[in-house]
Amino acid sequence: LADLLMRMLYRRFADSDQYPQGDHLRKALRYMEEPTMLEEAITEWRQAALAEGERTLLRRMAARRFGASAGDALDALLAGEADAERLAVLGDLMVDCESAEELLRQGRSVLAGEG
Repeated sequence: LADLLMRMLYRRFADSDQYPQGDHLRKALRYMEEPTMLEEAITEWRQAALAEGERTLLRRMAARRFGASAGDALDALLAGEADAERLAVLGDLMVDCESAEELLRQGRSVLAGEG
């Protein structure tokens, strides 16, 4: 997509008086020939969006099972957590734990890398 966009811009403006910085566009086009940066950015955005959705789901599940305060506490605990495996373990704990206190205690342990 970035390659296509850069090529379209290049064709439209590179040799035009409307775009006097044609050299800058040519350099940008050369950098875009290796799309790994864009691919990496898209992968990171996708992972961040998935983690955000999973954190939201876990908060809702905790609130439904143990009450709103448990959901709020879990939300605070998970703030910024993006590791899919740790979030999945928290989902398992949601089923296995008998109380909010147990969920939060074990959740802290998992997020600290202890469990």
